[in-house]
Amino acid sequence: MTDLIAHRGPDHEGYWEDPLHQRLTLGFRRLSIIDLSKAGHQPMTSINAPSVIAFNGEIYNFQQLRRDLEAKGVRFRSKTDTEVLLEVLNQWEEDALPRLNGMFAFAWYHYEKQKLILARDHAGIKPLYYYIVPQQGIVFGSQYNQLLYAPWGMPQHVDPEVLYTYLKIHYIPPPLGLLRGTGQLRPGEMMVVRPGRQVRCCRWWELPKQSVDQWKATEATNAVESALRNAIQRQLVADVPVGTFLSGGIDSPLVTAIAAQSVNHPIQTFTIGSKNWWQDESTQARRYAQALNVKHHLQVLTSDQMIALIDEILPLHHEPLADYSTIPTYLVSRMARRHVVVALSGDGGDELFFGYIRPRSLTMNADDWRHPRWVRILLYALGKYGLIRPRNSSLVFANPGEYYREVNARTRDQDLRKWAPDLPGYPDRLDIFHFEGQPTLQSLLEFSRYAEYYGQLQRGLRKVDLASMQCSLEVRVPMLDREVIDAALRIDPATQIDDRQGKKILRTLLQRYVPPHVITVEKRGFSVPLGQWLRTSLRGRVEDLLFEHDLFPNGVFDRHQLRRYWQEHLQGRRDLKWTIWTLMVLQYWAHHHLNAARRFHQQLLHG
Repeated sequence: MTDLIAHRGPDHEGYWEDPLHQRLTLGFRRLSIIDLSKAGHQPMTSINAPSVIAFNGEIYNFQQLRRDLEAKGVRFRSKTDTEVLLEVLNQWEEDALPRLNGMFAFAWYHYEKQKLILARDHAGIKPLYYYIVPQQGIVFGSQYNQLLYAPWGMPQHVDPEVLYTYLKIHYIPPPLGLLRGTGQLRPGEMMVVRPGRQVRCCRWWELPKQSVDQWKATEATNAVESALRNAIQRQLVADVPVGTFLSGGIDSPLVTAIAAQSVNHPIQTFTIGSKNWWQDESTQARRYAQALNVKHHLQVLTSDQMIALIDEILPLHHEPLADYSTIPTYLVSRMARRHVVVALSGDGGDELFFGYIRPRSLTMNADDWRHPRWVRILLYALGKYGLIRPRNSSLVFANPGEYYREVNARTRDQDLRKWAPDLPGYPDRLDIFHFEGQPTLQSLLEFSRYAEYYGQLQRGLRKVDLASMQCSLEVRVPMLDREVIDAALRIDPATQIDDRQGKKILRTLLQRYVPPHVITVEKRGFSVPLGQWLRTSLRGRVEDLLFEHDLFPNGVFDRHQLRRYWQEHLQGRRDLKWTIWTLMVLQYWAHHHLNAARRFHQQLLHG
């Protein structure tokens, strides 16, 4: 299991076994960031209590927490945030979690009390997967494929509701797991495990659905800048080189600008470009780099160069995750790792500060949500034909939650029912898009932020973690610092967007660091021309995976209908790249990871 995450921690491997009751074994791979000495090796045992921790991530307020503990007489033997977290948990156990500001997934165990706590940070930046085996125990890790090597045998059966979810929205959100018995902790969730199959899950933090104590515009802008500056200064703390990702947008240039002012040397920045692709942001990123006077690293690749790396990138998917912007994220991470060990990113800005078009679409005709659905459909139809003022198509959905559920989908239900006819719908426990109350402008905006935070953001963070950690690069996310989130929640959402664009406060802030003419207006995203690749250079891989081998899961897919679907994409009648890539990733994962685990268990069985 630890061999599978060697790339996450190339600097040291360690193991620990419960000396009293033989109830727990921990394995760890370390990427050394703070206190590079062996004093920071894990799993780490306490010198103050019979406890141990395995911890992935960073605690950004560890220095203040350490001072608080030292005032209580707690002793330390290292300078690591790991030991601070260990001792904070010794002091307060579950009640320690609200005190933490960081990104983390950890397992803390008190071996006299026989009490295990698994926990995940407030934003879900670091992953934590688990597999509960009835009558046996629990297995957990930072990658989903680790669960396949459980000592009691691998999970066998696909959950059809989770498979449906994956095929619809191209990733598997928390708390779901593709194979029965598996799952993942939600952001801000912990699991407490005791002997006798006692398992309890609860949230220690959740994004509020309502804003409170709202600031005025100037006050809000200054407060967000202060919070972001504090967050970046905390996240620059490391005993290894730190740089930033730099795109042509708003968020990462703002993070870079503040970081550049927080250090006494030119900070290193990293950008990937793609020749002759309309979404290439490298030119705009270069303008930002010149304005900010940073040490900029740019790598521009051709499509052929990127396609040649597909076979290197597909094995990264330790779980099915069909966000194809994993490709440029992996490439920029690989480039950055040649120069730094830690990179700051701008992830989270769109979700917290209304950067996407979805919130604007949902609220463009906010007053019309008071009408019954048939009236809204009529208003939309009349507007479409020019008989009245045009309405946004979001109004035709049953409710705002249904709009968000469908706008996040990448495969239409009528298509899915043709080539996977027997799959059920979404599981009830997937509650990301559940809307309650009366749809007013304020409630719609607050709901959209909640849905983006627990929807789109989780997919993006999963992609970044998967791609960057494959390169042994730690990516930190200042926009998701708890102080920044608290500031974002005190801004009136209605002041952040208009019909044209969002993130007004972040745009205003960026103008304090770069000339206004440098700032981009159009949001392009971070992507590659996958649809074109699938029709040309990747056509052979698609047809090999989907039509030359048995499909996983067995008996679910109608291959004849799937081939007709593929032909529509090949002939250019429809752009079905999302669905084709989603199916490719699933089949590759099954052939590569699932089959490898089966062979492993068969070898164990036969000696």
